[in-house]
Amino acid sequence: MLQIGKAQNMGKKTFMLILTRRTTLGFVLLLTTIIIASLESAISSGIVGMMSLGGSPSHGAVASIAGAVSTLCVMALLASIILIMVGIIIALIQYRNHVFLLDEFSLKFRRGIIDKMEVSIPYRQIQDMNIVRTLQHRLFGVSRLIMITAGREDSQDHNEADTVFDPIDAELAVEIRVYLERKIGVQVIERMVQADKEEKVEEQVTNPISSVSATPDQQSHA
Repeated sequence: MLQIGKAQNMGKKTFMLILTRRTTLGFVLLLTTIIIASLESAISSGIVGMMSLGGSPSHGAVASIAGAVSTLCVMALLASIILIMVGIIIALIQYRNHVFLLDEFSLKFRRGIIDKMEVSIPYRQIQDMNIVRTLQHRLFGVSRLIMITAGREDSQDHNEADTVFDPIDAELAVEIRVYLERKIGVQVIERMVQADKEEKVEEQVTNPISSVSATPDQQSHA
């Protein structure tokens, strides 16, 4: 749910996607370790068979190879757990350090862990917004919200600098776009009204006679 005037994160679905990206390597290693451990006997016999060049493998050699495979599995298991834990920590830090705020006049956002970036975009500079959803975004229920600001209208100039929120919950992205479209429309109307006022003042300054009503003597002559 969009909260105006309060800093907020990108949503729970976004956190799940970040968490998946950061822990994928650890879970792949864990799954591989489980598969190797379940096939330990067959792998050991196969290795000894290749080493004996087709001869009958000795039980001692099989036991020795099995012990080495078990040690390797234990080390891989510990490494996978460490990778998963580190991935969870990094995902939490990344999620908590990627926030945005919608105030009365501008959109502000901050992201980054080591190299932090803080940006403030006045509503009057926002010219267009697009929501892009790849297959991965759809699977996790998130989107990429792209904003085009003043001075970046040429499509050849569009790059990752225009991507403000990626990823972000799909529902939250729609709410932000609707809110910004309304704010942009309000500011456009305000600028038009202000321009009309300035134009009227300028006309009164350049043509002071036309803005003064006729005197009684002038009305009698008329």
